Amino acid sequence: MLGLLDAEPRYGYELKAVFEQFLGGTWPLNVGQVYTALARFEREGLVECQVVPQDATPDRKVYALTDAGRAEVRRWVTDPDVGPVSLRDPFFLKIAVLSLSGQNPRELLDRQREEHLSALADLGRLQGDPNLHPATSLLLEGAMLRLEADLKWLDTCEDRLKGA
Repeated sequence: MLGLLDAEPRYGYELKAVFEQFLGGTWPLNVGQVYTALARFEREGLVECQVVPQDATPDRKVYALTDAGRAEVRRWVTDPDVGPVSLRDPFFLKIAVLSLSGQNPRELLDRQREEHLSALADLGRLQGDPNLHPATSLLLEGAMLRLEADLKWLDTCEDRLKGA
């Protein structure tokens, strides 16, 4: 959200709408979450709020980044993601439990494949929007590539567990 405020000051509902539009509707936000985050950012000195009087509606609170907020955005966007690759994948653990107990995980693999293929099709439909922001297109493509890698992993699981 701070990154969206870096472009221009915004009020809460506008921030929610821009966030959801930017992410192609793939990450819906509760407006309460937005205002909770904005209140925290304000306490931390990352944003400041200006009340803008409205004629026929309640006054609007417009949030803008402070210098500290801009510095935080710069730090966040320039730091690479670091962290361990998660080996605690719940789906893998399901396969392991089924295999260790002598059960064939094929049905689970098939159902997971269906889920991934359905998600891939949904993302493909979103990707086909001609008005899609280039950054949103990249986000969708990244998600699609991860799903394709997961599908390949399912094939590997199936191949290796055939004799089990």
